[in-house]
Amino acid sequence: HNAPQTITRAMNWLERHYKEDFFLYVDTWDPHEPWDAPPYYTELYLPGYDGELISPIYGHRKDSPGMSEERLKKAHATYCGEVTMVDTWLGYLLSQVENMGLMDKTAIVFTSDHGFYFGEHGGLFGKMTFAKRPDGTLHEWTDLEASWTHCPLYEELVTLPLLVYMPGVEPGSYNGLTSAIDMAPTVLDIFGQEVPSWMEGQSLLPRMRDASLPGREFAVSTIPFANQGDEVMSVDNVSRTLQTGLLTTVTVGDWSLLYSVDSGVSELYNLAADPGQSENVISRRGDVAADLHQMLVRFMRETNVPPRLLGPRQELRL
Repeated sequence: HNAPQTITRAMNWLERHYKEDFFLYVDTWDPHEPWDAPPYYTELYLPGYDGELISPIYGHRKDSPGMSEERLKKAHATYCGEVTMVDTWLGYLLSQVENMGLMDKTAIVFTSDHGFYFGEHGGLFGKMTFAKRPDGTLHEWTDLEASWTHCPLYEELVTLPLLVYMPGVEPGSYNGLTSAIDMAPTVLDIFGQEVPSWMEGQSLLPRMRDASLPGREFAVSTIPFANQGDEVMSVDNVSRTLQTGLLTTVTVGDWSLLYSVDSGVSELYNLAADPGQSENVISRRGDVAADLHQMLVRFMRETNVPPRLLGPRQELRL
């Protein structure tokens, strides 16, 4: 199991180096499919679990006749079991850090890269969506000829955990908007190092000390920009064609725009009133959608996205 082996090696490394200054990056990979934690973890969520491993279909459940509600619940239980396995082993690592007397001089950052769909938004199961065969069925995971289609980035995928422990900083929470690109400047700032001017992120250390400081104006969540027909290597490192335009999510305050270059596909949600993103209000609040779209265009220009990728995204096609 990836998490136990990785964390065991991290603990062994700490035993050799804990008296030195160090930076230790631990990537457990888990909880990642296959969700195959020891059965007793899954049994916490599904008593009588029979040991079956269920792979995500990377599509809508309605397009996979064999993916019943019962099987989806079993898959979710195995996922929860693997999350618990990771949590358990992270606890072992943190206990070692504490036993080594490092808590008063060591910063600890915990985060992840994305979430997962387990039946939300019309039955999505996966983190991207395979295009269907001509007969309407989904491609199998092992089909190297499969391509990607409409892949929305809802909150289940893009809202990530971020926990930071810093000696001398009082426990608390921060409600401002942050982004994954803020991690590198934060770590450099914790080390007392200068943050290079070319870095696009901003250190969160001042906001950890003063939660009243404003967060980001907006955040952009996306798979690397690509156009319809491009080959991408998302999820499994297999080169697959994009059959439709790629979606990008722009988050501003209570609003979330799921932007697509395709006409009539973009979506807009008020996260305060509709955290489950069940009511697309883009037809009523086109003004808000236009504002968020302009933030995306500005972001792409400021970060020198190539014209072939920027060009198709300069228009909001409602």
